[in-house]
Amino acid sequence: MSTKIGIIIRSFSDPFRMKYPFMGLTPETSRIKLPDSRVLYTVLRSPHIDKKSREQFEMRVKKQYMVMKVDARDVEKKFFWLKRQRILGAQFEVRLHTKTRLDRSMLQKLVSSPTSSA
Repeated sequence: MSTKIGIIIRSFSDPFRMKYPFMGLTPETSRIKLPDSRVLYTVLRSPHIDKKSREQFEMRVKKQYMVMKVDARDVEKKFFWLKRQRILGAQFEVRLHTKTRLDRSMLQKLVSSPTSSA
């Protein structure tokens, strides 16, 4: 059974520009860059006079999505590895996708069994 761990990383600076930010990544790990978000704040410099004098500040949040393919028995080890990663100013969101095998005989019994309407 294969398991995919999806990790969304949000930070003010690009976490992958640092030197070796994630140690121990498998070669099957893929990274997808998500669109950045930008918030612009405008503040009056003086509240009493010079209403046209304003100052602008912006806040950019960079996002990336990492997908790690892991065996089902190694999921606990990867969660422990993620817990030990120390990247300051980064927020992680973890999504877990698993595939299970269906027993064909059980599936055929469920599909072919007559439904009783009581």
